[in-house]
Amino acid sequence: MNSIKTLKHVATLALAIIFLANCSSEDTLTSDWIESNTTESNLTLGTLDASNFVWLGASISAGYQDGGFFKEGQEYAYPSIVAKQIQQVDPTITYNYPNIVTVMGTGRTAIDLNAALAFLTTGQGSLGDALVPSVGDGVKQNTNSPIHNYSVPGIRTIDMGVAGYGQLNGLFGAFMSGPTATVLGDAVASNPSFFSLWPGGNDLLGYALGGGSVDGYDPTNTGALTDPATFSAALNGALSALTANGSHGIVLNVAPWTIIPYFQAATQLSGGVNLLPAGSIDAPTAAFLNSVAAYGAYNAALDQVVLAGAITAEEAAMRKITFTADVANAPVITDESLTDLSAMGITSMRQASPGVASLGIPADIFPLTAIFTIGVPQEDGSIPGVSVPLSDQYTLTAAEQGNILAHAAQYNAAITAAVSANDNLHLMDIQPMMADLFGLSPQIAAAIGMGNAGVQAADGVLGFMSGGINLVPLSLTQAELYNSVFSTDFVHPNPRGQALIANEIIKVLNAKYGATIPVVDPLTFEPIYAPF
Repeated sequence: MNSIKTLKHVATLALAIIFLANCSSEDTLTSDWIESNTTESNLTLGTLDASNFVWLGASISAGYQDGGFFKEGQEYAYPSIVAKQIQQVDPTITYNYPNIVTVMGTGRTAIDLNAALAFLTTGQGSLGDALVPSVGDGVKQNTNSPIHNYSVPGIRTIDMGVAGYGQLNGLFGAFMSGPTATVLGDAVASNPSFFSLWPGGNDLLGYALGGGSVDGYDPTNTGALTDPATFSAALNGALSALTANGSHGIVLNVAPWTIIPYFQAATQLSGGVNLLPAGSIDAPTAAFLNSVAAYGAYNAALDQVVLAGAITAEEAAMRKITFTADVANAPVITDESLTDLSAMGITSMRQASPGVASLGIPADIFPLTAIFTIGVPQEDGSIPGVSVPLSDQYTLTAAEQGNILAHAAQYNAAITAAVSANDNLHLMDIQPMMADLFGLSPQIAAAIGMGNAGVQAADGVLGFMSGGINLVPLSLTQAELYNSVFSTDFVHPNPRGQALIANEIIKVLNAKYGATIPVVDPLTFEPIYAPF
């Protein structure tokens, strides 16, 4: 797939870190959910057999949020929310998740609102001051039985059938049936009457979180992409096993992960790719960096390479590095998609680019971890992004973004094909909700491969209401923070975000099985974790 064509129009994307805004004026989507709620007199499960509803997925499905795994997260994961709504229809139906973590579990990160406001409005302190981690008390062995949620944080689709996976991932080890158990085997052994499976997230997300720094397919490396053929085989194997007893199921597809807050915060805080703020590069520093003792020699070498015919003048211009004193500057980054000139002693580096919208080239984006690395002096005296290029793990270039989108498209094609081939299966397309929540235009939704439903849901209106933005300069208010739908780790939804997913699942169950399971009001769920 041509990554430039795939990413056409994405360069115009100016995403905020999107959240629900204040409760005073819910938009039509939230209103529709509330209006479509049913009364106790007409509640029914229709033809849905939810007597033993089993859930499989990864971190989001398990309830991981705020950078940790703890009891409250499990309690407000979308499987728990849906289960409680089903119990309103039939109170005899049971639901248990593995009770392997306590209140603090593996730890949890809070946002200190005052520190965040000080950083964003006065420049005092740092974003790190606003993120306050707490230490948990670890994982314990499960005592709940039976189990209905077999979701495991960190698991990939290709891991579901790995014997002894609990030895590799203690969050499964704490409730596995035996030392050689597989997640899929344990779930199938529970004889589900109905199941939900959300595959593909970590087959893609590990690569994205690592800045696309792992090349090729390596199933032993969670930072690598999963080969689409291997993914398809694992998915079909899982679905065959889960439906062998005649069980029905719902399958969620892969979300466009690069639009989530974790990948947008850095550029939103700086207003673009100039992540080195004004004042960080003074005149003497700029003069040195531009001299032949630093990047001046690199720039001159590029001119010589052009004369030798090894690269074009256009590529040389893109690669050249220049710093300007007393203004914001783009950091120097590693870009492995550049022509390899290592044999000539020339590094594959350039300054971060805002992209070229007319050519469909998107801006570089940065994982959240880049904020704590760019311009920060290291023990060896180097300054990433300034005196040395930022490591590949801290940037997603246009080529890496294209690679992510191409694989997401192939995973989703495999999911759609598998669901279409089995009348017992139904697709829950996560993309329309994402397109609506993030305010994508139809052009951008199409460019990142959302499909017809996602494109139709993309109305260009940010979130459910205007102005609901978290951790964005000059827009942070206490009300907006408390109405966010992402947790403090910027990757996983908080309880309100989980409620959005739960409602989408309930809508599919109601439509496909003639059920009237009541939806929930997301605004009644716990907001982002900001106890200070």
